[in-house]
This record gives sequence, structure tokens and C-alpha cells, in this order.
Amino acid sequence: MKPSNFLVKFLLRLSPKRSTYPLNLNAGFSLVELAIVVLIIGILSAIAAPSWNAFISRQRIRTVNDGVFRALRSAQSDAKLKKADRIVEFRDINIDSATNPSTGKPYNDPPRFHIYSTSKTTPIPNTDLLWESLGANSEIKPGMVKLAIKECQTKDANDNCTAYQDDPNDQIKFNHLGAVEINDPTQELPFAVTASTTDDGFKRCVIVETILGSMRIAEGEFDSATGAGCP
Repeated sequence: MKPSNFLVKFLLRLSPKRSTYPLNLNAGFSLVELAIVVLIIGILSAIAAPSWNAFISRQRIRTVNDGVFRALRSAQSDAKLKKADRIVEFRDINIDSATNPSTGKPYNDPPRFHIYSTSKTTPIPNTDLLWESLGANSEIKPGMVKLAIKECQTKDANDNCTAYQDDPNDQIKFNHLGAVEINDPTQELPFAVTASTTDDGFKRCVIVETILGSMRIAEGEFDSATGAGCP
């Protein structure tokens, strides 16, 4: 046998053999298999959706609460820096449900805040350009978050607040030293600015505790026995 013929036969043995089974051009998922996959996806979605929605709601509340904290700190710092009084006013739809004609949505939903230097004798118009939204660059839409501004109503023997009431002024004033200034004898520290879901299922707040303007962040429902949580 010639070397060349031997090499050809050897290479032919090494080459893959063609399959004897016919090629099925219609191979794929059956209708039953597809239905099972869709069912599994539906079950997993039903389980995960409530948890995901709750997580998103908590993030929204934290975003608005962070905006409240920054607004208060900014007003306090500016008062000390400029040696002048600063007032922070918060507004939500419960204060004025007027609708902005240019957008067709309530002015104060999401809630807004305003920092100014002197007390206003009349309510600040909704159209005032200095109102700033707590909606985090439009990430918070109307009807997602509500805001409540409350002041302490009663205290226990240890000076812990045991009950809150609505603050009719919706304002917190810092004097030129950055301390909280109370002009109304009916007002009493601490103040709490609470952001919550519309059903009050989740709350987060900034509490202005002392006349020196010390603040803390709290979360959850208010417990009158311990003073913990948000009113």
C-alpha cells in the first residue's frame, strides 16, 4: 500500500461520522413546558411584588425625610453664618390643595419647603418661586408621600414627650445663634417633621429636640411610653 493511500484512509477514520438520525428542524419547547414556565414566573412575581413595593415606598419616605433634615440644617447653618433669623416652613396638600394650572397637579404634592429671613404676616403664595419641592428631582410623584409637622403637647416627669399635636404654623424658626426660637406660648419643644406613606404604614421623621437646635432622625410608629418613633 502506498503511503499516500494509507494517509487518506487514516484521515477518513478520524473524521466525524454523519448522524444516522434525521435532523428535527422543529425542535423547541412544547406548549405544556411553556405554560409551566409562565406559571412559575407568575408565582414568583406574586411573591416578590409586595416586598418590592414596600421597599420602594420606604426609599421614598427616606428620600423626603433626608430632604427635611437638609432643609433644617441649612436654615440653622445660614442663621448662624448670616447672624440673622431663618424660618423653615413646610407645606403639604393638607395645608392648601390648590392646583397649579400649568401642570394640573397640586402645588404641595409632593410636599414643599421654604426658607426665608423674616416672619410673614400673610401666607406665602403658592406661586412663590422660592418654594422648593421635597420630591427629589421629580422622583416622588403626587399621592406617594404625606408630611406632618407636629409639636409636643404633653410631657412626663422625665421631660419626655408623651403626646404630639399638629403645629398650626408649620414653621420652625432659628435665631441668629442657630437656636430654636419660640414666640408662641402654646408651642413647646420638641418639634417633629414626619414623612409617611399615605396609609401611615411607614414613618420616618426629623425631631428638633432642644432649644439649641439639636436634631435626631427616628423611624416607626410613636410610642408614648418611651417617646421613641414618629408622631
